Amino acid sequence: MENNHAGRMLREKRLALGLTQEKVAIELGMSIHQYQRYEYGEHKLEECPMRIGLRICSLLKLNPYDVIFEKIDETEI
Repeated sequence: MENNHAGRMLREKRLALGLTQEKVAIELGMSIHQYQRYEYGEHKLEECPMRIGLRICSLLKLNPYDVIFEKIDETEI
């Protein structure tokens, strides 16, 4: 199973902000199904158009670098 770091972060932050997927989708001007694809990992946030990725991160108050790049475990270096 593929790691869905970005999708987990989106979901966790959305829930922490008390938002539904529907509310996020409406605010972003996309369908709920389209937004769900990012949370579920069907569409990778790091591969979407920059404008969309930045809008999602802005709405959810996330740093794009934290979402796109997993923190490197320094013990692996």
